Amino acid sequence: MGFAAQATSKSNSQILVVAIVEDASAVAGLVEAGAGALISTSLDSLEAIVSAADDVPVGVRIDATTVAAAEQARTAGADFIAFNDAETDAEALLEPEPGRVLLLESDADEEQLRLYAGLRLDAVIVAPPPRPLTVRAQLRLRRITDLAGAPLIAPSGDAPSTETLHAWRNGGVLAVLVPGDVAVVTAAVEAAAEVPAPHVPKDDERGIALVPAAGDGAGELEDDDF
Repeated sequence: MGFAAQATSKSNSQILVVAIVEDASAVAGLVEAGAGALISTSLDSLEAIVSAADDVPVGVRIDATTVAAAEQARTAGADFIAFNDAETDAEALLEPEPGRVLLLESDADEEQLRLYAGLRLDAVIVAPPPRPLTVRAQLRLRRITDLAGAPLIAPSGDAPSTETLHAWRNGGVLAVLVPGDVAVVTAAVEAAAEVPAPHVPKDDERGIALVPAAGDGAGELEDDDF
């Protein structure tokens, strides 16, 4: 599906803006506003939406994906299916295409997240992150992407600020999912464009040096020192 490639191709933006779309008539405006991908809420309208989107990736949300629904999405040209693992038939995911985007409705434990890695997911749609994002909440986001092996998509009912998107990005969020409103998409794209590239620490920034105490045996640490 190429979320990463899409994210970096939109004016070097660090965050991809994904818009929800219900019918093909709204596609042109959303793409012009800068949406880097679209998620359809209608399987029946999917083919027309894909046609109108041209080369912009289009997915479809089918919580309970069946074999028939997956085949319909594939025939319509969908790039990915957003699915709920508790409701989707395993047989529907036997083929590698369309791509797979998991709908993660609540926190999963470490074992479950590691199991998701075996699905070779393109992305994980998480619950809307809190605002402001605390360090602990940011680490929980990072835990999901590290264990599941996929970038995160964060839903938002409005256009998050650049600072919010920056904090989300540092938690593993690569895309923000917003309503299919041109004004919201435009504002989200503008905010995303201002998110700086990830900071790459220098070798001497990896930690604080431990300075030994003065005196004999200063370079030796005993168990009691911890």
